[in-house]
Amino acid sequence: MQKELKDIRFITLPESRTFGEVTVDSSIPLPVQFPEGSVVDDIDFNSIVAGLIKVVAWDPENANIGYYKNLLLEMQPDVVKELNLAAIAKSDKKEYEFAEELMLAVRNLSDAPESYVNLAVLYAKMTVDLHKEGKDTQADLYDDKILQVLNECKEKHEDYAATYSEISAFHMRHGDIESARDNLARYIELEKNDKKRSQARKTLESINRMLSSRDEIMYAYDKMMMGCPDDALDIMNKFIAKEDKRWEAFFLRGWAKRVLEDYTGAQIDLLESLRLDGSNAEVYNELSICARESGDTELAKNYLEIAVDLDGEDVIYLSNLAFLHLASGEFEECRELLEKARQIDPEDPQLKYLISEYEDKTGDRIGEIISEQALSDEEFEALRQKEKESGIPFREI
Repeated sequence: MQKELKDIRFITLPESRTFGEVTVDSSIPLPVQFPEGSVVDDIDFNSIVAGLIKVVAWDPENANIGYYKNLLLEMQPDVVKELNLAAIAKSDKKEYEFAEELMLAVRNLSDAPESYVNLAVLYAKMTVDLHKEGKDTQADLYDDKILQVLNECKEKHEDYAATYSEISAFHMRHGDIESARDNLARYIELEKNDKKRSQARKTLESINRMLSSRDEIMYAYDKMMMGCPDDALDIMNKFIAKEDKRWEAFFLRGWAKRVLEDYTGAQIDLLESLRLDGSNAEVYNELSICARESGDTELAKNYLEIAVDLDGEDVIYLSNLAFLHLASGEFEECRELLEKARQIDPEDPQLKYLISEYEDKTGDRIGEIISEQALSDEEFEALRQKEKESGIPFREI
């Protein structure tokens, strides 16, 4: 048995039993989680749900998997949503093993394309942190899983745009610029959101420039995407020493220093990058991170406000600023930013997590997005007539 299922026992009940409103079939062995020290008499609703989640996550080829999935959905109708939010929270806390289990369960329960992409993003985070810890062999294993999961998604959901965006980012990190370009071009073909497509076109133009002039800037950028800030810093030091004053060079050097936690040095380079090109939201976002890590939250907010002013359609900048306001207890400002961000990309995992954190801290609930609908004169009159018949006042605006 897999190590992930070591605390699972398959119990044959003497007769069918009811847990809540759900009847469990006694003819099929039931997976139950038995943490160390527990006994058979400890079987309850929660231990069954935990057992089902583990089997769905780690044993999708189980002979009874269809029954286990249906049983889990009957016992916990909102389980996919709840597991997804919990997985994002665990990922943010770097509890990666638990996050992986939850995301695998979500994928195997729903087979939704976004569940594959979320899992790939988790593996990317794990890869970066494992490299930092010097666990390169283990990191490489998870790195392989990223492309495996994304290719699986592409096979099952070939028209899901976000898959190609993530595959493009994967190839960029590995220095395969041509593959990154090709997948990003496919993403642009499929993406229906005009704002996202426009942003991707800018990135594609940047990639094409890199391909046409493979200079040190591109090489350093590749190194940053591959998680090698030391190499990027060395390349940019030599490049800048040649007195080629390009904003990208100072941005890359500042980015590398920030990743290496030299926040003072990073800010100097990032400010020089702004002096050479004073309208770059990316630079302000990096400056905000430096300020936050240096303990100046207000300055971090100021930088991000400028980034949002320059590019108010970027969910990353909006979410980062919302996070800072939430941490400072400025809930009204936080909510305004969350509302704006979810109009752009309501499926963004980090945004969903921030919304749940906001709701937990304030007790306020952010409802579904309300869409506007234009009515014809005939539809308007029909609605007015319905209002008269029901006695419910209808407000004209």
